[in-house]
Amino acid sequence: MKGKTAIKAILDTAMAMVLVALMATALVQEAPHEWLGIALFVLMATHIVLNRKRIASILRGRHNALRVLQIVVIVGLAACVIGQVASSLVLSKHAFGFLPALPGAGWARRVHMLCSYWAFVFAFAHAGLHMRVPKGMAPWQVWAVRVVFAAVACFGAYSFAQLGMWQYLTGQVQFAYADYSVPLVYIAAR
Repeated sequence: MKGKTAIKAILDTAMAMVLVALMATALVQEAPHEWLGIALFVLMATHIVLNRKRIASILRGRHNALRVLQIVVIVGLAACVIGQVASSLVLSKHAFGFLPALPGAGWARRVHMLCSYWAFVFAFAHAGLHMRVPKGMAPWQVWAVRVVFAAVACFGAYSFAQLGMWQYLTGQVQFAYADYSVPLVYIAAR
């Protein structure tokens, strides 16, 4: 990989790792959760700066179904990030504890939870829609990568159903709950 491409790959990997750590709310204490959220925001801002030319051209050119889906996912992700930032300023006790107490913790918690789960869906949909097979891979390697991604997607769908994630995405669950009788890999996915 060349310089800028390698930086983007490292940045994207870091964002995915931090996002997964953030979603493991039951395993991360409050203060580290807030600082990880700030780190994710900085990584996302850097991602946007590095991809500003692509973002600036998003409305130009032909708009086939894939491109429209990419735009919908990006807009959804942006809306979720705005909701998370606004709600985190109200909820923060550590990273932004120096700010005067802002009213609205009830709505902020609901917005933060709903935006968090949808942001997770949109972020990984965004990553999947922009993934490309590296040049120079043998056909069997391409198929091996596809099989691995298909297996991960199937595990994700199974976990989604097992954990009742649809309840979180529809706002029916207003808190992060971890059932410790469930295997750790499922809890970390939640």
